Amino acid sequence: METHARTATGSPEQSGTATPAGYWCEVLAEGEVYGTRERVPYVLGTYPAPSVRLALRWLQGQARRIADRLDPDPDRFAWVESWMRVDPVPVPDCPAELRFWADDPTEHQEACDQLSEGAPLSVVIPDNGCRYTLTVWPVTVTVPPPESSTALPADDGQPTSPRPGRTSHRKPRRKTGWLVPFL
Repeated sequence: METHARTATGSPEQSGTATPAGYWCEVLAEGEVYGTRERVPYVLGTYPAPSVRLALRWLQGQARRIADRLDPDPDRFAWVESWMRVDPVPVPDCPAELRFWADDPTEHQEACDQLSEGAPLSVVIPDNGCRYTLTVWPVTVTVPPPESSTALPADDGQPTSPRPGRTSHRKPRRKTGWLVPFL
């Protein structure tokens, strides 16, 4: 069932000045517009993940969601009766490939290793007239070198506010409570 394609695009920064701040996850469907020969991508979902583990968990959930919308898994849904079940198709289809990628621990470990190295991950699974792309790439923040960093101003005791001249928008707290214990 190894018919899907995984590609790494780009290269991680080796300079040491880029720090991964998280991961951007995206699920695309690309297909022809009815009546034209134009292929158009459609964003099915995005997610900013703080870690590799959460990024892959979200991507696996999206793969299962797409597979269940295309072809419900009879083992997971109670409304599927025994007479509705058919023998599996000898050629793997798109929902089967999506479920395989989402549930295979080897695929999960390879994807985790690839993302931990700083390389983006892209899983492309074709379907009849459509192509699904599951993508994760690291979001990096450039940290300035220590010699050019500016020192924080000293605390002068004045309250800081985003708007000058205003201190707070909240009402002051009451000193006494309004609850009276019943005896």
